[in-house]
Amino acid sequence: MEVVLRSLSEDNIDDALLACTPENMLCDPYCRKGLDVRKEWMLRLHKTVGPCCKIAYVKDVPVGMIQFNPMHRIPYFVAKRRDALYIHCIFVKKVFRGNGIGYRLLQSLIDDMKKPNPYFEEQPCRVLVTTARQRQAFRQPSYFRLKGFSQTSGNIDAGLVYWLSQEKPSESVEVESSCPLQVEEKGVKIFYDPCCQWCVYINEGIKKRVNEIRPDTLIEEFDIWKDSKEALKRGVTSRTTYVNGKPIHFKDSEQFREDLRKALLPENSSKMNEKLG
Repeated sequence: MEVVLRSLSEDNIDDALLACTPENMLCDPYCRKGLDVRKEWMLRLHKTVGPCCKIAYVKDVPVGMIQFNPMHRIPYFVAKRRDALYIHCIFVKKVFRGNGIGYRLLQSLIDDMKKPNPYFEEQPCRVLVTTARQRQAFRQPSYFRLKGFSQTSGNIDAGLVYWLSQEKPSESVEVESSCPLQVEEKGVKIFYDPCCQWCVYINEGIKKRVNEIRPDTLIEEFDIWKDSKEALKRGVTSRTTYVNGKPIHFKDSEQFREDLRKALLPENSSKMNEKLG
């Protein structure tokens, strides 16, 4: 199978979106809105940082992509290093998996980063970084471990590393830990990352669940790139939902629904615990 890799440009940005969106979801209004959000984010990065994605093509059809950014240009990370590249995601369409396309995307990025490049003021990158946070329907950390990434200390959202230099693999990438703080407030605040087109779809699902539990709840949304000051103030470095001041991470659907219920109806949870006691 002949696979062609191309860097992101303003001309092929829609291909990057199509590479990881099922055709049957393209008419979904929330998916469409999420694609617009991600496209705006990618265009902004392309203009300020440079190509932030590589796209894989088979017969001129986009079938996969890898999305990345210099870590010190990510506003919600407190990063001291200026030689680390963060991988947001890698994806290959299901029918094309098993053909080494993901490996070729990753290896192409590694080869580029070993050379002096404009992302790091014409210096080579020294380490690739990605999240170690495993979620339902998000198994990429397992993939990266299979490709040689190793666990490091510190922030779980920057918890997997692949060293391009001779440094010890256990060395921290010096990113402050992700430990969302509990605050005094009412309502729901959804902190989301625009780098994924599913952000709107997931946000709407959260709103629906909140309204099912407590319809009168005030709900606000925060883009952790545009609203990075608020994310930094709270210690948020990935998708997080605040409910009455309590941060909740999504792990799986049932647990998230239960966490929402407990945070929105604390009085009911207390009564239930009293009965169980």
